Amino acid sequence: MFALFKTYGIPSISSLLVQTNQLAGPPLTSSKRYADTGALLLEAVLNEPGSKRATEAIARINYLHDRWRDKGRGKGTGKISDEDMLYTLSLFALEPMRWVKKYEWRELSAIEICALGTLWKHLGHMLKVPFHPLPGYEEVWKNGGALAWMEELDVWSRAYQDKKMVPTETNHILAESTFNILLHKVPKPLHACGSKIFASVMEPRLREAMIIPSPPSLYPITITFLISLRKVILRYASLPRYTPKTRMPIPSLTHPNRINLDRGRKHPWYILPTFRNRWGPGALLMRLKGEGELIPGNEKKFMPEGFLTKELGPVGMMGSGKEEMEEDMRRLEVEGGGGCPFVRM
Repeated sequence: MFALFKTYGIPSISSLLVQTNQLAGPPLTSSKRYADTGALLLEAVLNEPGSKRATEAIARINYLHDRWRDKGRGKGTGKISDEDMLYTLSLFALEPMRWVKKYEWRELSAIEICALGTLWKHLGHMLKVPFHPLPGYEEVWKNGGALAWMEELDVWSRAYQDKKMVPTETNHILAESTFNILLHKVPKPLHACGSKIFASVMEPRLREAMIIPSPPSLYPITITFLISLRKVILRYASLPRYTPKTRMPIPSLTHPNRINLDRGRKHPWYILPTFRNRWGPGALLMRLKGEGELIPGNEKKFMPEGFLTKELGPVGMMGSGKEEMEEDMRRLEVEGGGGCPFVRM
């Protein structure tokens, strides 16, 4: 989700998000927006391309974005530019590779980078993201395929960031709102320390754009040491994983067609009220703090029965967009049925 957070450093993006009051508004509203965004992305990315769940999630994302985009058909407001859409996609494609290189015990292989590029080029096409700003658009990346596309996307994304990532108050508002969500379970006396830790992993340009003070040098030094230690332990003293680690949303066992998330942040939106979620260490800590309403299953407003993909989004838009989504799903079934995403514009 750091890729999404990084988009908040672009004023044209942050100003619209602040205007809609979804991320910078009341705590319940902002936490629901965070949960809904995560649910849609997980559904679109982790399910098999072309599957019903992935297709429905992509159609919902398109519906929620279309009213803000300039389609040339008079349907959108034009407040989301094509370049901002491409920049956001570039971060989802590139940030995992960058973070693995910086924080993990090994870098991604060329095959893994190729897989990332293939996935996000496909998703970009499904999400109607324009690729014409990239130099290889005319050549359709015939020779280099996904690797060439990732390289061009990296160059373009850095140039766009250098040009557009500048300090504004709306950037800072979203940064503070995100920090509050991430630090909700941390005791308040430690919030200042937590904020400095987050600031330590932010690039200097992003900190400046979000008007976040640089942390004391002790923080990045300590974090660098701990990360280096972790790399050594994982590489030389750890066994391989026996099973893959995934955050795939879980189909509800009690409510047909609904889907549960396995974890939450500030509020337990769509969290399955399992024994572990209700009586595990985290739940016991919430009970001790007098935050019983945050335990999954205690409050119906957090929808422990799970979500319907077609209802995700702002409360005022729940249940809307059925016809638009059905039309887009028909397009996705035709265009997203498989094949190499680098043979189409």
